[in-house]
Amino acid sequence: MAAGKRWTRALTAALLIAALSGCGAPEAETPPETPGTEEEFTVDFLSTGKSDCALLRADGTVILSDTADADDFAAIAELLDSCGIGRIDYMILSHYDKDHIGSAAALVRAYEVGEILAPDYGEQSEEYAALLAACADTGTPWRRLTEDYRAELPNGTLLVDPPDRDYGDDNNNSLITTVTWKGERLLFLGDAKKKRMEEFLDAAEESYTLIKLPHHGDSCKPLLRLVEDTEPRWAVEMISVFEIVDQELLRTLEKTGTELFLTRDGPIRLAWDGTALTAVQDREAAA
Repeated sequence: MAAGKRWTRALTAALLIAALSGCGAPEAETPPETPGTEEEFTVDFLSTGKSDCALLRADGTVILSDTADADDFAAIAELLDSCGIGRIDYMILSHYDKDHIGSAAALVRAYEVGEILAPDYGEQSEEYAALLAACADTGTPWRRLTEDYRAELPNGTLLVDPPDRDYGDDNNNSLITTVTWKGERLLFLGDAKKKRMEEFLDAAEESYTLIKLPHHGDSCKPLLRLVEDTEPRWAVEMISVFEIVDQELLRTLEKTGTELFLTRDGPIRLAWDGTALTAVQDREAAA
């Protein structure tokens, strides 16, 4: 992130103390007490162009991973409303680029949000300022992660991994999220680039059912190594018609037998059918 754009952590903390009284992080990492249907698990990847947003529902716990651009609020709200969701238990913001936090402020004002999980730095942008104001007005807790965050789900675990250091770059400061459910393991890489991916390799699991690939078609050697080592069943690329997927990444996915979904071709839903996860893409609803 450019030096002229970033706030120091000290200044950010001071501003938050002044502006966000009641918007601090709770002390205990306690999972929300949200009733749900036993063995319910779905993941919806929205088709919002070159931006990220995925909705996870695990046994009644609602997790929103990134919030796309500001003009994607209506699409996100339509999905939430169609699922009968009035509360988002965890809103995970991988980093503060506008294509990841664009609709966050509007969602905080329109829905109850149990907690925001985000990286430990600040950003000077309209989207970030709007989110600060929305949290202050609604009293929404905002936890800035400096160490792993873990929450137990009825049939699995939510694990959010922050970077070990400030890389001075939004993308390399991405949170990386792993959701485990009944033995299935889903990995969300934010927009992690080479430095962040190199760091994460040491913490990566032996296998993943699905990897949400980083940075809209780009690739790097650590990402290729991750795919080769873990051989995911599925990969999802959040991408518009104006981007292309790196050819070496495509070859690696083909080598590992990984089925690739591109969100520009329509939204994707993973769902538990009672015995296994299935993946379906609605190509008629492409952005």
